[in-house]
Amino acid sequence: MSYRRILFLLALCVLVGFTTSVFAASFPDVTGTVYETAFSSLSAAGIVQGYPDGSGRPWSPLNRVEALKIVLNLDQKSQSRVTFYQRNLPPMALFSDIDQSAWYAPYVEAGFELGLITGYPDGTLRPAQLLRVEEAVTLLERSVGEGGGGAEMAELSSYIENRDGQWFTASINGAIQRNLVMHQGTLRLGTAITRGQFFDMAYRLKTVRASGATAYTGEEPQNQAVVPVVQWGGGQQTGNLARVPYASEKYFAITMPTLGISDLSVTHPQDAFSNDGILSPLQYGVGHLFSYPGNGGKIMVYGHSSGYPWDISQYTKVFRQINKLQVGDRVYVTYSGKLYVYEVTFFQAVASDDTSPFNDDGSGEELILYTCWPPDSISQRYLVHALPVETIALQ
Repeated sequence: MSYRRILFLLALCVLVGFTTSVFAASFPDVTGTVYETAFSSLSAAGIVQGYPDGSGRPWSPLNRVEALKIVLNLDQKSQSRVTFYQRNLPPMALFSDIDQSAWYAPYVEAGFELGLITGYPDGTLRPAQLLRVEEAVTLLERSVGEGGGGAEMAELSSYIENRDGQWFTASINGAIQRNLVMHQGTLRLGTAITRGQFFDMAYRLKTVRASGATAYTGEEPQNQAVVPVVQWGGGQQTGNLARVPYASEKYFAITMPTLGISDLSVTHPQDAFSNDGILSPLQYGVGHLFSYPGNGGKIMVYGHSSGYPWDISQYTKVFRQINKLQVGDRVYVTYSGKLYVYEVTFFQAVASDDTSPFNDDGSGEELILYTCWPPDSISQRYLVHALPVETIALQ
């Protein structure tokens, strides 16, 4: 696939994005919320960073490796092990689904060495999976040498659920004893934890460790922040991940019921300036370029429609039947803790070097599915255009 002109446009976008990196310890969407103290403290210590648009996104979830990075940055010993692996990364990954070229690989190596992560019985770590409440607490407790199994009786709290005799019982007991859970609302087992909730627990644990205390004794926030509801075209809804059809536990995924495509991983390439870099995400699902859901502009999700005869990987022809989508069909994209619903509006086939469909004409957000066309050819590109109709918060 030839992406030279697309890569040039992306280069401009990246250069603009880098000029807006956040260095301050204050984020507009965190100011005045119950998480302001945690965000400010951890940001000032260099433990957390904001997004290029200046936001902290306290209501968005975080995945397993994002949380691991935060925990490893809480103390110098852990940081030194990350630095070691950044310079001495083993060529073979610890888990079958870990990419050693990814930013998180050194954190996975350090986290495994320090006993913070163990992986699943099938040999995977599932780095992009959203972190659940019980997993978050266990990760934090392991960082202080606690969180082992064996606890039969669950300590109870109004602010976090707990159960007797579970793998997480001892960890939640420890979190309650250390007063790591904010005294507002109740953290529910099995639900994805938000950035704000996790950062607040990390801040409390850091405070406890720095003071040598046994429990956090700082002032509890008194204001009650409200989770914002995003809306498009009159659609408005909030909900829980388990009750929202087509929602994913992944940070970025796409589902197209019409084509039988479900929970397909979407990955932004690490190297968007070379053909190999652009093609790399297609080993694991489909790729992404340009804008992101909810940010306006053109969003490209691209995938293979064909490949070499000997290439029989499950994603080689994932977009082969993309032309079977019809006007009015729904496409569901999970991104950063929200489910974005798009409705197909029209289709087009263009020359392989035609990037005009991605020019931002100010008409608003648009999802464009993109693949080589016709199947087993690279002479054209087939594009499916879809507009946003609804956004659902998954917290």
